[in-house]
Amino acid sequence: MVEDPSMPAAAKAEEAPLPLPSRLALAGRRFNAWWEGYDFNEAAERAHLLRRRTMSSESQRFAVHQEIAQAIWGEGRFDPGDAAWTMRHARTLGADLKASVVVLGAGAGGPIRDLKNGTRWKLSGYARLEERMKSLDVSPYEVALQRINRAAADAGLCFFELHRDADPAMIAMFAAELVRANAAFVFVDFTLARKGARLKSCFADPWDGAPRGADQVADMLDKSGFRVGDRNDETRAFLPLITRGWARWRNAYDRAQDSPKSGQRTDYLRALGAYAHLWAERLDAMKSGQLQVTRFQARRKG
Repeated sequence: MVEDPSMPAAAKAEEAPLPLPSRLALAGRRFNAWWEGYDFNEAAERAHLLRRRTMSSESQRFAVHQEIAQAIWGEGRFDPGDAAWTMRHARTLGADLKASVVVLGAGAGGPIRDLKNGTRWKLSGYARLEERMKSLDVSPYEVALQRINRAAADAGLCFFELHRDADPAMIAMFAAELVRANAAFVFVDFTLARKGARLKSCFADPWDGAPRGADQVADMLDKSGFRVGDRNDETRAFLPLITRGWARWRNAYDRAQDSPKSGQRTDYLRALGAYAHLWAERLDAMKSGQLQVTRFQARRKG
């Protein structure tokens, strides 16, 4: 069939052949429509199946990147870190012995596990996950937004979430909703070390984002319900966590080579190479004074 250049993209998608599982699903929907006695809209059903397939593909792709991150930084971590790094920031909260503490950017539970081993706090976490981790009480943001436990926590931590969101104020306002008035909240994130720095290569899909200057972040937090106190440059403490992770790249590479399916192996190696390049760019940007890691110590207004 000769492709018609004037055909809209949506129409082309409708004409595209479906893979076998989707064709079987379409046949099942057609039969169900006949059996139940309602009109069968094939175009709408095809579009629905194609959307589901695309979402499933994106989900699998992001899962691969999260697997790679954990292979490099350690189980449960989507960013460089260790127990000492987590506790370094947790101690600045000054929270009571049995305080209730929330953690944003909890990864796959790594920071929560650090805090469980180092404190007696009651902990809950939120992260960019597909489903809830019951064992460590880490929930996807989408689930949390449906039922916010307002003003329930005594303090909070947020690791590297502000730069990831197109609207970081929404993350900050969500954080403000979680804690009581005057509660301490510590935000640790990438910030621009100098105005006009070009760091697009440091924040590429699917780990994209847009760091802002420290003054901009402080102003945004203030408008989102927090009083910002001290700001600390944590770059020097963060750099060794990256260099330590390089030692695990070989393990991640060996894991990819062990995959029995060549297609999966190729995809994994491609993602691993892109991730290595991403962190090499970030490391260079931090060493050259363009990018830094900043800790903001804040308190909930009210």
